[in-house]
Amino acid sequence: MGKNKVIFYLIDGARPDILTKLADKGDLPHIKQHLIEEGSFTKGTTCFPSTTGPAYLPYLTGTFPGDHNITGIRWFDKRAFLKDGRWARNSMRSYCGYEAKYFNDDMNPKYPSLFEEYDDGINLYNMVTKGVKEENDVTKEGKTGLYFNAHFKHRHHEVDRAGHKKLMESLDRDSRFTYAVFPSIDWDAHTYHYDDPKTTHQAYKIVDESLGELVQALKRKNEYDNTLIIMASDHGLSSTHSHLDLGKFFKKHKYRVLEYPTILTLRPNMTVFISGNSFASLSFLDKKEDYTKSDLLSNHGESMNDLIQQEAIDFVVVRGAQNEYFLLNNEGESLIRANNQKLSYHPITADVLGIGEKENLNFQECFDQTLETEYPDALWQCHQLMQSPRAGDVAISAANGYDLRDFWEIPEHKGSHGSLHWEHMHVPLLTNQKNHISEPKRTTEIHPIIKNWIDQ
Repeated sequence: MGKNKVIFYLIDGARPDILTKLADKGDLPHIKQHLIEEGSFTKGTTCFPSTTGPAYLPYLTGTFPGDHNITGIRWFDKRAFLKDGRWARNSMRSYCGYEAKYFNDDMNPKYPSLFEEYDDGINLYNMVTKGVKEENDVTKEGKTGLYFNAHFKHRHHEVDRAGHKKLMESLDRDSRFTYAVFPSIDWDAHTYHYDDPKTTHQAYKIVDESLGELVQALKRKNEYDNTLIIMASDHGLSSTHSHLDLGKFFKKHKYRVLEYPTILTLRPNMTVFISGNSFASLSFLDKKEDYTKSDLLSNHGESMNDLIQQEAIDFVVVRGAQNEYFLLNNEGESLIRANNQKLSYHPITADVLGIGEKENLNFQECFDQTLETEYPDALWQCHQLMQSPRAGDVAISAANGYDLRDFWEIPEHKGSHGSLHWEHMHVPLLTNQKNHISEPKRTTEIHPIIKNWIDQ
């Protein structure tokens, strides 16, 4: 038996309830046997925004997007924009195009990636490649063509099958850490439905087949017992029936909107940056500092009040005094207050989160007392996000069934994620080691589990 190693399956967009249903039906025999029956299966929570890229950071660095100042798949930095101009290196970002190459440099060096800590790490399709040796980024060659066909021709499953082949080939490298992304569940769910039998279910089955072959290979090599296989998702996903295009909305309110891909807007006075389609951050450029609630409603109250009344908006998050965050919806407002690493929640004119008064909850209590609510871990997730100035003046969580982008979303999304709703926040956490991840956890807690296994 050789050294301890971890093989991580990131099954993008997988929901714990759908995985459970398919396993119970017998459609995922290898996952059921090796991970659920012989290993451990529980439910976890991802981060806010619940979207690919930022939601990889908890697994790979043990920290939240706010800690890295990477507050979405798209973000805007008001201070850099107003100080250094539109084309400054750190004024804005969209990781959906060529700027994805900047993701590694944008990460906070205080929190190294697992690839930096284990320099023999193997990477498959993961955009967070900080620390990966070029020869170990095994899906880099050919990725562009596969992703093009997946996006425009809906040939999603070819990507997963090619990734599985590279995963099996990489076993001979004897690396301590492998991070393999299987993106087709997410793509199928966006294009069709998260519970579609002909497409999305098939993507789950491809992962199951991959696991079965992997386990057989590890057992042949006498390496199964010293290998920790982890299978998890970065976010959930819900069906989308309606779109509210925020760019159009604010243009109707006479704002000059800067958004991707129209970043050449002349003399913009506000920005709209969207992630996963059910999360958005807004920045108003008439004030250099971050807006607080009172000034925001004083200067932009008409548009903000109209926004909150839209059916597509579940609630918005805005800053109050230092370490205070107001949640506003069409019924009223609630307040989150941070004090010495403890959070309190106070309904003022409405109980926006539906959890009642909460006083001085620590990090673990914030998780435990909200896991099964409509908005799991919402208190801590609002706190971690709004600590970053790149969260904007306003963070928006869309109502379930709606998203926040229309015209520029090609092809149309029929499923979305990014919000604080449980359908987006709950993720499956599975491992082949019995009782190893047996209790619900935040995705940040998987990072030390990986390190402890490799280092023991």
